[in-house]
Amino acid sequence: MTRHSDTVDVAGIAFQLSCRFPKPSFWACRRPGLVTRHPPDVVVRIDYVEGYRGRAGRQVGDTVADAADVRRHGRGLLVSTGYYRAAVDTRGGRVAVRMAAGFEVGGLMRTLAALWLLERQTLLIRAACLGPAASATLACGLADGAPQAAISGWLAVSARPDGVFVRPTPFVDGDSLLGADVRRATTLSLPGALPAPRPVGAAMALGALLPSIWQADRRRPAVEHTLDLATRVVTTLRCEMGSTSLVRDEAEVG
Repeated sequence: MTRHSDTVDVAGIAFQLSCRFPKPSFWACRRPGLVTRHPPDVVVRIDYVEGYRGRAGRQVGDTVADAADVRRHGRGLLVSTGYYRAAVDTRGGRVAVRMAAGFEVGGLMRTLAALWLLERQTLLIRAACLGPAASATLACGLADGAPQAAISGWLAVSARPDGVFVRPTPFVDGDSLLGADVRRATTLSLPGALPAPRPVGAAMALGALLPSIWQADRRRPAVEHTLDLATRVVTTLRCEMGSTSLVRDEAEVG
């Protein structure tokens, strides 16, 4: 039987989606710049199942949380939520998914992306990135929403010896362009109760940053790895915390 196949670029990782039904292809083609011709790093085979029963053995409803349970399964991992189960071979770059009929693949792909990005020393962080490409601000928890010129949503953030770099992912908000250049962040803006932003130390910044990270794998080694990468981020960037005025300032500049 013919299978629909598309390869998508998620922050530099090529995932090939294969399915008998076109629903994953609809997701892949929804955002310009997502489909790529690069050879796949990861092959994801998706099979939709009528009458799928979730972790509690009950039939799946219309609304199910995306938070995944990740466990060791032989030489690979078993990733499961209320609406899918995925056998993941991280070394071989292969994923076999059984998913409840009718569900989109966006939540699955965000979790798979977080797993593979972590292997590449990269975090998936819910934030906005705004300002010059060479000295951008990474802002978490903007109460008033992100400025129009910002890239916002789930961003791939890498702390390297030469700085902290931010890339958009398919999980960004609105019409943010996936083809946008990688930005180098110099400031981390975090939410807090202070009336105006002020510099904070790494420990306080780390505590405020962690809730914005998509931690797909909650096993201890993966959490420790995430803490290490997040520590590199907060010790590299100039961190500030407080009620942010980024939206107003951006409007005034524009």
